[in-house]
Amino acid sequence: MDEKKLDDLMTELRSTSEQLQKDREAFTAEQRAFEKEKAAFKDNPGVQRNEALEGALRDIKTAMLEKRAITLSGAGAVAVVGELFKVFKDRTGITQGARFFQGPNAQTKIPVLSPRPALPAGATEGATSISADSTAALSATVLEPMTFVSILPVSFEAVRYSSFDWNTEIYRIFGDAFGMAMAKNMVAGRGKTTYSEFGGLFTSVPAGNQIACAASGAPTIADLVKLALTMQDKEMAAPTIVISPTLYAGITSASVSGYDVYKNELIMNRTIEGVKVEVTGYAPSVTTANAIVAVGFDKNDYAIGIGSEIIIDPIKKVGDTNTYYQACMGMDGKPIVAANTYALKAIS
Repeated sequence: MDEKKLDDLMTELRSTSEQLQKDREAFTAEQRAFEKEKAAFKDNPGVQRNEALEGALRDIKTAMLEKRAITLSGAGAVAVVGELFKVFKDRTGITQGARFFQGPNAQTKIPVLSPRPALPAGATEGATSISADSTAALSATVLEPMTFVSILPVSFEAVRYSSFDWNTEIYRIFGDAFGMAMAKNMVAGRGKTTYSEFGGLFTSVPAGNQIACAASGAPTIADLVKLALTMQDKEMAAPTIVISPTLYAGITSASVSGYDVYKNELIMNRTIEGVKVEVTGYAPSVTTANAIVAVGFDKNDYAIGIGSEIIIDPIKKVGDTNTYYQACMGMDGKPIVAANTYALKAIS
């Protein structure tokens, strides 16, 4: 073999060796990245939560097939309730923006600064007799979930033979049933002492925060502007006015001299003086003397608590192929600071 061929072979050997080294380094780097992702995957609470959620949903379907009661608690219930939060919040516009809290089904305490601290004032150098802020106090609003019940009829064929997505269906069933109850209670709940309901917006307005309408009967656009300006003066984070469709229709159809610009804003943007207006059929439309016809509040100031437990009991009837699943869930809600709610009040 001549010297030139030997040199060529040695060059090719070195090149191959260098390429193998590069491939080995690349493989090692990919292996390290894989191990890192594997560790992150293992430690990721979201992944663990999804596993708990899938297990809980499997338990629900199995219980339905076997027609037996099931109680979800612990990680499974937390996972399911966590997913239901998303459904509840998006189910109706009125619940979007409210503060949701999840806790044990016995009692949930929510620490809040109530009310907003007073504005800081200047002090001279070496001042010693500065008064404490008496308008702010660290306190806790207590939510004690009550049992809400929904009867869900499910046919034998739906459970045994259908191939629909149970993940989606479970959320839809509970989202529709409990989400609408939550919205209704948030607006018109009459309290838990007598009625086992939320502390609703229309029943929680202090007497001193009730603004009388300018004239008897239904409120006008001028009354709505007055309520909106009152709320703007309080510097709320998410000011919202709630009113019934009947009264809203009357306001937008009536003509009030000098208020056309406000009516246009209301119709086009569903706002008044920049304050969002929510129209819901759960709001009362009675206009008798002293009736609350519209409520203004800060959505961040309404708390809804849900207990981390779901109980589903199957109920069979003679001669009926359906199984009636009685779903129970603990919920409660009320304004965190009732003094931050305002209302329009009808006059005689």
